[in-house]
Amino acid sequence: MVDSFLVGCTEKFYEIFGENLTGVYLHGSLVLGGFVPANSDVDLIVVTERPMSRMDAVQLTDFLLERSGSPYPIEISVLNRRQLDDWQHPCPFDYHYSEDWRNRFLAGESTFSDEEVRKDADLAAHLTIIHHSGCVLFGKPADEVFPPVPKEDYVNSILSDYEDCLENVEKDPVYSVLNILRIYYYMEDERIYSKDEAGQWALNSPFSKTVEKVLKRRRGDEISISDKELSSFKRHYQGKIEASLLEKVGRAQLNGRRF
Repeated sequence: MVDSFLVGCTEKFYEIFGENLTGVYLHGSLVLGGFVPANSDVDLIVVTERPMSRMDAVQLTDFLLERSGSPYPIEISVLNRRQLDDWQHPCPFDYHYSEDWRNRFLAGESTFSDEEVRKDADLAAHLTIIHHSGCVLFGKPADEVFPPVPKEDYVNSILSDYEDCLENVEKDPVYSVLNILRIYYYMEDERIYSKDEAGQWALNSPFSKTVEKVLKRRRGDEISISDKELSSFKRHYQGKIEASLLEKVGRAQLNGRRF
C-alpha cells in the first residue's frame, strides 16, 4: 500500500512540475526502518531545475491538503537546483508542507511569494539521510543533485531538534524521547540510527522501562508515561549529550547554544 501511495505522489509531482522536475527523494523512517503506518510521516524532498511558480505552489497545496493523511501524512520540501549549487546552512527552499502546517494553509496564512527567502536548518539532516540511505523515487541520482553536507552542519541541525525535544518531552514523549536517543547515540559513534534502532539500544539502559513504554505507544498502545520519569530521562540524557559535545567541540563553540 505504501508503494502505491508513493507512486501516486510521484506521478502527481510530475503532472505539476513536468520537465522542470529533477527528482523525488525519499528519506525518514521509510528508508531508515521503523515506519509505523498509524503514526509515521512519508518524508519527501522534491527538486526542480528552476524555482517553482505560484501556480505550481497552488496545485501542490491543493494536492497535499487532499492526499496527506489519506492514509499517510506527508512532510515535503521543494528545492531548486540553484539552491543546491553552493551549499549553505540553513539551506534555502521554495516550499514546505507537513500536517503541522495544514491549518496555516487552510487559513491562508502560508502563501507562496517569489520574493520571500525561506531557509530551514532541518534540511541539513534530511539531505544527510538521503546521502546515507535515501531512495530515488524519480529522477537523477542523489549524488548528482545534492552537495555533501558538512558534518558540523548535520550536528547543528540535529541539535536544533534536540533543543525542541528537551522542551517538549512531556508533551510529545514518543518523538522527543526517541530523537534524544538518536542524537545521543550519534554523538557516541557518529552513526545514523532510526527511531526504533535507538529505542532498541536503550532497552539496556537505566531508562529501559520508560523507553519500552515509548516504543509501545509508538506502535499504537495506549500506555501511561509519567512526567516524573520523562523529566528524569531528560536530565540523564541531557547531561550525557552535553558532556559528549564538550568533549568533541569544546566549550567555546557551545556558548551560543541554549541548553
